[in-house]
Amino acid sequence: MPSPIQPPSAMKTLLIVRPPEQAAADLQTCAAAGWRGIVAAPFLIEPDAAALAALPARFQTAAAVFWVSPSAVAAAAPHLDFSDGRIVQIAVGEASRKALQARCPHPVLAPADGKDSEAVLRMDVWDTLPRGVEILIVRGKGGREWLADTLRRRGFSVSAAEVYFRRPTAIDWPAVAAARPDAAWVASGEAVRGLFAGAPLPFRQTLQSLLYLTHHKRVAEALYAAGAERVAVIESLDADTLNQYMEQTDERTRNR
Repeated sequence: MPSPIQPPSAMKTLLIVRPPEQAAADLQTCAAAGWRGIVAAPFLIEPDAAALAALPARFQTAAAVFWVSPSAVAAAAPHLDFSDGRIVQIAVGEASRKALQARCPHPVLAPADGKDSEAVLRMDVWDTLPRGVEILIVRGKGGREWLADTLRRRGFSVSAAEVYFRRPTAIDWPAVAAARPDAAWVASGEAVRGLFAGAPLPFRQTLQSLLYLTHHKRVAEALYAAGAERVAVIESLDADTLNQYMEQTDERTRNR
């Protein structure tokens, strides 16, 4: 696959390395910015029926529930009753908060200074909850344990409801080659590993040469470990960010 060098007037293409249900909003962002988006999903999100059946009873015994991602919200929230407002709802970031707020009539908390477990732990809510109460973490299978372990050390009782799993799926590599992406958007370490592990050898050099956009330094570290040469950590994927990259790329192309 040749290096994706295009004339400045050509529409730029963003490779969206996310499951289709998560990529829908990203495709809209691309369209608003004048970009073309192409989805390359290394896995699909599938609900765990047994975990979801047991979730309502577990939900009702919790004093607070922490939602780790929009995928967790999409899988679990439709099965729960949020009407009484007794349980504190905490989301990892703004995207998860908005997704949950669409179903919960009561306030959903999220950190103002980040979108990861470290930012969640800095929130004042943990100082208002009595020690010993139950904290339920809603996540996918194999989620990160750092927050749960830290909260246990602070005296809380913490358990996890693993309500979905990631099913590996094959990326359409000929379609990726035909799209000639200029950049890629990756939002999780699992997506990084799935992208590079599944890439045929002829595609790996091109993958390593792309500019990667991500929202978290841990994902950036995973990209560099996989061989990516250029990674930008951005606040969020939006039209302004994409257009700023477009201007930089066009300037670089003109100066060659």
